[in-house]
Amino acid sequence: MERGSLEDARKVFDGMSERNIVTWNSLVSVLSKKVRVHEMFSLFRKMQEERIGFSWATLTTVLPACSRVAALLTGKEIHAQVVKSSERPDVPLLNSLMDMYGKCGEVVYARRIFDGMLNKDLTSWNIMLNSYAINGSIQEEIKLFDTMIESGVAPDGITFVALLSGCSDTGLTEYGVSLFERMKGEFRVSPALEHYACLVDILGRAGRIQEAVKVIETMPFKASGSVWGSLLNSCRLHGNVRVGEIAAQELFVLEPHNPGNYVMVSNLYADAKMWDKVDKIREVMKQRGIKKEAGCSWVQVKDKIQIFVAGGGYEFRNSDEYKKLWLELQEAMERLGYAPDTSLVLHDVDEATKVNWVCGHSERLATSYSLIHTGEGVPIRVTKNLRVCGDCHKWMKIVSQVTGRVIVLRDTKRFHHFADGVCSCKDYW
Repeated sequence: MERGSLEDARKVFDGMSERNIVTWNSLVSVLSKKVRVHEMFSLFRKMQEERIGFSWATLTTVLPACSRVAALLTGKEIHAQVVKSSERPDVPLLNSLMDMYGKCGEVVYARRIFDGMLNKDLTSWNIMLNSYAINGSIQEEIKLFDTMIESGVAPDGITFVALLSGCSDTGLTEYGVSLFERMKGEFRVSPALEHYACLVDILGRAGRIQEAVKVIETMPFKASGSVWGSLLNSCRLHGNVRVGEIAAQELFVLEPHNPGNYVMVSNLYADAKMWDKVDKIREVMKQRGIKKEAGCSWVQVKDKIQIFVAGGGYEFRNSDEYKKLWLELQEAMERLGYAPDTSLVLHDVDEATKVNWVCGHSERLATSYSLIHTGEGVPIRVTKNLRVCGDCHKWMKIVSQVTGRVIVLRDTKRFHHFADGVCSCKDYW
């Protein structure tokens, strides 16, 4: 396995007449590192079927994989096995459980584990703070941070990344700026590139573009791709083409093969209706062999993970059950005044094509699948590999209202919890 010959290793594993827990853990660990999550879950279940059992090392390997793909049901299965075990779980295992719940959108469960821990290390506090940050619970995060300081636990750089990113995602600009200064002065934590990227994001998303530029010009490091990326995204949000072009040029040097940078600057031009420059960016991408990452969303229904790609899912979309659901949703949503916002389609195509593209976004397909295949009242949990678009965000809010379902969407940036027509992000993302 260390030589990269996973298939050969699997053949040896399958051919062994006797295997112990170390043998199983080795294969589970490698499958996790290779992001072959489905195989790893299958192997873990086979361990239980063959009464191999598990060690805490097994579970601390499987739980992060649950976090990566938001496999909450599998994570809960593991938690149940921990609860039934006669052995007391150690701090690393409880940290992994807490992290899994936070990254699956179940921040209340994460807090229950945190509060029940007899012993906590700094990682425990940081995981809980980050869970609040990615779920948009900034006030709870600030309260927990204050409790952490009162308890005599010294924060580190990871603590402040969680806090600053939470401020950025919720528009808490002044608190975020003051926190950055407190980090340096009161807590003696030297800001790293990640902290400067957060500060640039906090200022830029608040529309304070020039202040963000000044931070980049005066910071003691050469700006990284994450820093310039934060600035470019802010320029896109606020329509600042001039500064956005400067950020884009830096990104094209630092990360010449990152498709996300080209897409952001293309969107910046498209918002400004500068179609000639949009075409130029696409031509550059074509020349360099850079392709835009396809939108992809997935949901876990029972023990299976269903994956949908933007514009795909033809078999599902042609099914009678989907057509029936879509018609019912469309009628209910139209009564509330919803119509697809095609201005968010940044391509110079006809209106019918724009409507078709918007309605075929992967998160809508995944949500529709869950509405059909899960019981009434069961929360819907969708994970997406890109950021949710504005119209899908509006669509999710209204769907939660007309169906009475809670929808939890995790995109690359954060969680959105939709309930009764309202999102936890308060439309700031």
